[in-house]
Amino acid sequence: MLLAILNGIVLGYLIYSASTLLSNPSSSQVQAQTTIFLAVLLVIGVTISYRILSLRVVEPLGRLVRQANAIASTDTNELLTLRGNDEIGRLTEAFNAVLIRQRQAYDLVDSAHQRLKDVTKQVDDSIQYAALLQKSILPNRQLRERFGNDHFILWQPRDTVGGDYYVFHEEGGRCLAGVADCAGHGVSGAMMTMLARAGIDRSIQLKGIGSPAAVLKATNDGMHSILSEAQLSRAIATTMDVGLVLIDAESQLLRFAGAKIWLYWSDGKTVHFIKGDNRSLWDRRTGDYHDHDVPLSSGNTYYLTTDGFLDQAGGEHGFGLGSDRFSQWILEHAHKPLGEQHEAFSKALDAFKGDHPQRDDITMLSFRFS
Repeated sequence: MLLAILNGIVLGYLIYSASTLLSNPSSSQVQAQTTIFLAVLLVIGVTISYRILSLRVVEPLGRLVRQANAIASTDTNELLTLRGNDEIGRLTEAFNAVLIRQRQAYDLVDSAHQRLKDVTKQVDDSIQYAALLQKSILPNRQLRERFGNDHFILWQPRDTVGGDYYVFHEEGGRCLAGVADCAGHGVSGAMMTMLARAGIDRSIQLKGIGSPAAVLKATNDGMHSILSEAQLSRAIATTMDVGLVLIDAESQLLRFAGAKIWLYWSDGKTVHFIKGDNRSLWDRRTGDYHDHDVPLSSGNTYYLTTDGFLDQAGGEHGFGLGSDRFSQWILEHAHKPLGEQHEAFSKALDAFKGDHPQRDDITMLSFRFS
């Protein structure tokens, strides 16, 4: 465009000069003819230049643009058509090389994405299978047979699988129930629950269910040796919080022992609790566990919960729920049937949590003796 404008200015000037010379009688006829000749040559040169630019530059570039747009708008593996070995041809070759490398990169990304999808599916399938295995060790059927409608379990792993679980064993007219919280979440926590469940079962075989504290101590001692032989890094958390209760219906006795888990109970008018010993199982600190006897009353509802419930962040300021608020909820709901309590505690926890994520695995076991 700029070249055409400049040529037009020069041509206009030459035509003006020629007309001036021809109209001036004193001007040389030769000068006028020369000026006209140069103007004609300029017109011919401009025409030839325009044609050359059109054939060699404008039209090839137009074809490249149209082809590039067609390739961009369709899913095709075509390349730009190479015509000649001039600058346009070399530009076409460079563009084609970029297209080839881009498609190779896309193929690599697609291949990696597909491999990632396959691996993710395998992991998801494995975790779902692990969830089925973990649920298989939970004594839901035994609890239903023993307590019927006079119990509920609130079990909410933070992930598909988790480090919380609950136990139940029965011997004659007595039974042992409890909740446990292994260090860790997800798959690592679930693996710990399998190990811990085996340890508790072994301890019950050795000590019976008469003393929850003896079961805790035996589990602690037995697992200490296993974990020590595994030579785990000190940075890996392997502790477990447990709360166990022996229920002796004939003697009207409830015996509790806890490792950092408390026992709560209420008649709907007052709330009581017993603190578990402040030492987790497999803690590197030494210490003992102690039994606490509580009268077993048909008017009371009893509660065991892991710290995932008590530590859940929520409310206006995102603070943990805490034992005081939990005790208040117990006082509000203890008089209700256990099925209604389950729903009430679930709704209260969801309302308190709001938009805050679940911090930990949550397990609560509640029962009533009738």
